[in-house]
Amino acid sequence: MSVSPTLQNFLNRGDIPYRLIRHPYAETSLSSAIAAHVPARRMAKGVVLRDDEGFMMAVVPSDRRVDLHAINRQMGRVFSPAAQRDVKILFNDCAKGAVPPLAQAYNMKMIWDDHLAEEPDCYMEAGDHQDLLCLSQSTFKKVMTDSPHGLISH
Repeated sequence: MSVSPTLQNFLNRGDIPYRLIRHPYAETSLSSAIAAHVPARRMAKGVVLRDDEGFMMAVVPSDRRVDLHAINRQMGRVFSPAAQRDVKILFNDCAKGAVPPLAQAYNMKMIWDDHLAEEPDCYMEAGDHQDLLCLSQSTFKKVMTDSPHGLISH
């Protein structure tokens, strides 16, 4: 599959520079980081959340867990993890478990963890279980500029 069509369209429209890195098949973002020989703290994972108002994505390093309390406090809402069936519908051009953490490509709001801003580059799922996108730190920050961020993981 490589890059999901929706994500590819978003990257092309925004003229967003990236590198594509192929790696052995891996099921999770953490195992993808290991397979691609990428430090886990540089690998962003997207976790889809839901509340009464709709869906939002939290983007955190793959070696950390989403802190729902911190997100709920910062956003003034009460989120919980989205059901897998909803994620499958929202990201219908991606393999199960390979959600790209660029929610804007899917017209979804997002919040990202400040730990990702400390790294020289950021890796992320491209929509399958064998390809990663790599964005430079300046590109990552530019793409995330309109999204709220904070310390949302532990």
